[in-house]
Amino acid sequence: MTFRMDARYLGCFAACLIGSSVTVLAQVQTQTQMQTQQIAAAPQDPVAILQRISSAARELSYAGVFVHSTQDRTLASRITHVSSRGEEWERIESLDGPLQEIIRHNEELYCYQPKSKTVRLDRRISGKFFPSLLKGTPQAILENYNLRLGPTERISGHDCQWVFLEPKDSLRFFQRLCAEIGSGLLLRAKVFNNRNQVLEQFTFTELRFGKEGARDFGHEHIKSRLKEKQAGWQTEDNTQRNLKNTDTGWVAVGPPPGFRKIMETKRTVAGKSQPVSHLVFSDGLASISVFVEALGANAKGQSNGAEDGMYSYALRTVADHQITVLGEVPI
Repeated sequence: MTFRMDARYLGCFAACLIGSSVTVLAQVQTQTQMQTQQIAAAPQDPVAILQRISSAARELSYAGVFVHSTQDRTLASRITHVSSRGEEWERIESLDGPLQEIIRHNEELYCYQPKSKTVRLDRRISGKFFPSLLKGTPQAILENYNLRLGPTERISGHDCQWVFLEPKDSLRFFQRLCAEIGSGLLLRAKVFNNRNQVLEQFTFTELRFGKEGARDFGHEHIKSRLKEKQAGWQTEDNTQRNLKNTDTGWVAVGPPPGFRKIMETKRTVAGKSQPVSHLVFSDGLASISVFVEALGANAKGQSNGAEDGMYSYALRTVADHQITVLGEVPI
């Protein structure tokens, strides 16, 4: 059994993660001009550095192309992100592999899959959406990582400052982030294992900031380019309707240091007669999902685990239930 087989539990959420993601620049032209005038050296305070990176990913508007690379594949996506009046709109279009598109409005996800003519509705919880990679507060991240500044580099025509996040223990990976000096937006991000091998990388190959870059800006929202209204398309919203914080009755005793529970719910999964409990933990950068499903009367549970690049999975049987754990962490 492999990690990819286990990912079936994620439903549309997993499909959305395949694409990855996005964010960037000013709500109005005057704001863009003000930000341009405020270009200066990156702050030295670790909390301020991380806060700037996190804010840029949410509050800026932009458009471009980024590449997501792992040890065994490279995929390019076109992204458009608009921030207007406190609202976020985002479109991610796959340029490699099967055609698919993700529209995000704040935390709501609309996953368009032309092959099956399906629009799946879900919510962003713990997935990686470049350049919005910081999931926790700067203070929470600095509890588990030491931050130091690296050199500056030029990426896709923009100067950026490297920020190194070194884990304080062996429970997480080493992260390198390169933030655009003027805005703080991430232009490149790398994840390394303890052998200094690159496990995952995101990088912009094209990037345009502001109103001109995000041509959908004037509409104040982003629509799908796909013709989902054509005959045969269907909408699946079971996941979104059922995705509410719920007490599942399960407790993770002694989770790894620094990981806090950020969500607990029950999911309806195709092919399962009963809902699957889903608990998510995060240290502000990495996430761990725990799935719990009841075993049938004659079903036999599994117990194994392995790594697949920067992801690991483990299975165990507890009280007639199958526990499946997927994480962006070492095994």
